[in-house]
Amino acid sequence: MARRYNGLRERKPLIVICSEGGKKSSEFIYFQNFSSRDLRIQFSTGSSTDPKGMVEDLIKYIHKEDIKSEDNVRIFLVLDTDLDVKRINEIKEIEKICKENNIEIITSSPTFEIWYLMHYRKNKLKFRTSHDVKKELNNILGKYKETMNIYNLIKNKTEDARKLSKYYEKQSVKDQEDILNYNPHTSIYKILDAIDDFNLKEKIRIKIQKNETVTNCNHLKKIYKFTYFNR
Repeated sequence: MARRYNGLRERKPLIVICSEGGKKSSEFIYFQNFSSRDLRIQFSTGSSTDPKGMVEDLIKYIHKEDIKSEDNVRIFLVLDTDLDVKRINEIKEIEKICKENNIEIITSSPTFEIWYLMHYRKNKLKFRTSHDVKKELNNILGKYKETMNIYNLIKNKTEDARKLSKYYEKQSVKDQEDILNYNPHTSIYKILDAIDDFNLKEKIRIKIQKNETVTNCNHLKKIYKFTYFNR
């Protein structure tokens, strides 16, 4: 169950992520680098690998951990399209139930590791299989395994990767092609945007609690509409 605090202590913002492989996945290893004293990052439990099974596991986890009681939470379902028609259709089939449960779908084509590659190059990113992407990472890094934590190797290039992933999203619209079929693409940056947003809000909250001056505080209150601000 989600832990409840008294009025003197606020629960820190929470990011919940469900990915294939759970705590053994490359996604888990990557996003654990963003957990901090001001932001909780949790991975849901479950052993499903198909989109429908994964979202069912995630919804069970949401109820079990009382995630809906959280004031500041974002929930993400991270999926590889594998550039497979059947899997892409399965992803489309769960869009409605995800929306009903405030679950945001994050996709990558063909696989999550394309996000890593976007830190190293701007072109020649079309790969047909997950194996091909990981093989290319192995060539670049000298060695790559899903259990490797390469965050420190790529963190200074992450802004470039974010810009590139957004570029490909815009390009898919320009080409009038469904983003799920677009090669390459990844929306992993949206989780980083959520992390940045929560971290900024938390810094503002702490400053206000300490009665410190916050630049354009009234403007920030309107933007974030935090419950903290109305006390």
